[in-house]
Amino acid sequence: MKTKQSWDWSTPLKEIPFNKLESQYNWVEDPCISADGESLASIVNLDEAVFGICVNGNLWEGEYEKAWSLKALPDNRLAAIVCRDEQWGLIMDGVLWSNQFDFIWDLQWNYDGSKVSIAFQQDMEYGMVVNNEPWEETFESMTGMTLSETGDAAAVVQVISMAAADVNAFSQGLFSVAKNGVPGNEHFYNIWDINFDNSGENLAWAVRFDRQTYGVAVNGMCWDNRFAAVWKPVFCKDGNKVAAPVRTKGQWFLYQDDRQLWPTGYENIWHLTSNPATGALCAIVAPEFGKWTIAQDDTPWTLEWDGMVRQMVHSKDGSALVAVFKDKGMWGLAKNDQAFQLSCDKMFSPCISDDGSLVAVSYEKQGKYYVNVNDKVVAGPYEYMTNPVLGPANDKVLVKGIENGIYKRSIISV
Repeated sequence: MKTKQSWDWSTPLKEIPFNKLESQYNWVEDPCISADGESLASIVNLDEAVFGICVNGNLWEGEYEKAWSLKALPDNRLAAIVCRDEQWGLIMDGVLWSNQFDFIWDLQWNYDGSKVSIAFQQDMEYGMVVNNEPWEETFESMTGMTLSETGDAAAVVQVISMAAADVNAFSQGLFSVAKNGVPGNEHFYNIWDINFDNSGENLAWAVRFDRQTYGVAVNGMCWDNRFAAVWKPVFCKDGNKVAAPVRTKGQWFLYQDDRQLWPTGYENIWHLTSNPATGALCAIVAPEFGKWTIAQDDTPWTLEWDGMVRQMVHSKDGSALVAVFKDKGMWGLAKNDQAFQLSCDKMFSPCISDDGSLVAVSYEKQGKYYVNVNDKVVAGPYEYMTNPVLGPANDKVLVKGIENGIYKRSIISV
């Protein structure tokens, strides 16, 4: 993988005419921009039921009946799901994977883009493919596909067949978790929110035992306690403990290894994560109905919002925690319990410097796009924009947007 240090941070501006494509093809879909900003790609229509992928004004080889889900990977590669001769495959940087299927979907990748997975259907059976290697065993149904940082893959699969509308068979448990295509021996009424630990060896997931009873399973072994509901369990920083938000006694609590960890009960707890440096557990919480905030080790922020908290992101060193929230119909950003002045109609995922000193984000307001760094507008307005990237020395930001039909890759000092 090419790291940010190897990217071009010295050229102030590079331009590619995007509007010219509209006169060359029947239609052009929304652009996809590589992580380093050097490649501008779009799915284009060449003729009736004929599609291609255009990158920096040049078509990749090959024409397809359908093409969708064009994505930019962290390692600057571009990937898309395509169909030719009624067979679906994944094309990456112009090279089609050798394995083809009746259908594929759910393109995923790990942090650096070195591991890429898709879900597939073949002859009415389902499985996963990782780096062009399909699972050997396939299943009647499959949901909840998950890819680990190490390239291990898991999914909820149906391991017991049942006749149509056979409620009794369903209640006995038809589903298991398959890791790398091998299902476990444990069967459940329902399973969701599969999560790997950092090693890719261990798995935790939420389970449903019957119509009203829920629990947490770790490597197939269930906690003894039963709950009214469960959200996604996570492995703690040390890798040995598992925590999960659970609903019991009319409130949501945080449990760890089957014991209550946080004393406080909330209206809701979800999107549990841990500080990468200290291991402190953080979550999006509702202290009361209709009020949302962030709690760190059971201590809520003073800020509260009436809409939602969509996302929270830690800096690599753990010093900064940034939340994307919606309040009074507008999107905003907060860092360490301090809200930015920024208020907008749409907000992208924030980018945080490793030391937590800089926060950059793209946003839309009144139909135009801008980049904000530490609560100051540094670029815009644009007609289209994707996420900015902070430079390795924390003194520059890479801005990727379209202005007056021209794609502009800009390096701006901050």
